[in-house]
Amino acid sequence: MLSRVADALYWMARYSERTQTNAHILQVQLLNMLEQSGQEHDYIDHWEAVLNICASKEEYLANYTAIRVNPLIDYLLFSEKNCNALHTTLRAIRENARITRDSMPTELWEIQNAFYLTQQQDILTRERPIPLFEIQAFLQEVRKTLWMETGLIEGTMDRDLPFYFLQVGKWLERAEKTMRMTLIILEQLKLSDISLLEADGTFLLELTAAKESFLRKHRQTNLLTVIQYLVQDEHFPCSVMFCVKKIDETITAIEHDSFSSRFLTLHSNISSLVLAIDHLDFWQMTVVETITVLEERLRQCIAFSDTFSVIYHLYEPSIQP
Repeated sequence: MLSRVADALYWMARYSERTQTNAHILQVQLLNMLEQSGQEHDYIDHWEAVLNICASKEEYLANYTAIRVNPLIDYLLFSEKNCNALHTTLRAIRENARITRDSMPTELWEIQNAFYLTQQQDILTRERPIPLFEIQAFLQEVRKTLWMETGLIEGTMDRDLPFYFLQVGKWLERAEKTMRMTLIILEQLKLSDISLLEADGTFLLELTAAKESFLRKHRQTNLLTVIQYLVQDEHFPCSVMFCVKKIDETITAIEHDSFSSRFLTLHSNISSLVLAIDHLDFWQMTVVETITVLEERLRQCIAFSDTFSVIYHLYEPSIQP
């Protein structure tokens, strides 16, 4: 398989996962904002967390004077100044899909192309600010479309190199995103000087779409238990442990020779990450220590991503307007 095709498949998967996660996070926060009517301080704090998860607070404040809901929503969804704005990542998905049309089901390309040319372009032309119910409908349509694409990939693609490069991109993006969300919430907690044991983890569960799964196994939503679940649970598909183990399986499928230098390098790196995550004991850590070890694991995950990209010549494409 050409490295150009592998590159496009890998980044299409990463952008798809990023787009779906960011759309979910925005839906959660829009709903929370309505429920917290009259508690502006609470939902502005949550918007600040969402901004740091989906983009960059520093970059936003370089273009806007303060965190205000309407300009923030526009920045996260449509701004050309935000490289992770939803319309930008949707365009990246479509461009990478166009390059890899011969390596994926035809219906997958048709769905991506049709959605981009109709639904996305339609909402971009609407007068600002767009009513919140229309934004919610748009975000839900984004998520439904990406769910449909995931189903096509899982249900119709051969288990060969194109499929596995998509899988690595998806699991890497998901693992990094889960750690980033956890770190952002912990940073806010550190600033407010609240005990980790006493803090509520419901908002983090909502952001990671883990609330329903978590509550089947645990009765209390204290943040420490939530963090342990999101980082170490082996069965929840968005936990860091689940993702890195899937990456290890996929590397084995890509590299049939378990003695090749590529396999040994990648397998060694991902196995070290699995062990490092497994040995974490959050109950013995302070908030600052928890932040430090999660930052180390995130750097380890990013380092693996960089190594994978170098080995297979995968370089993030520039996204042109």
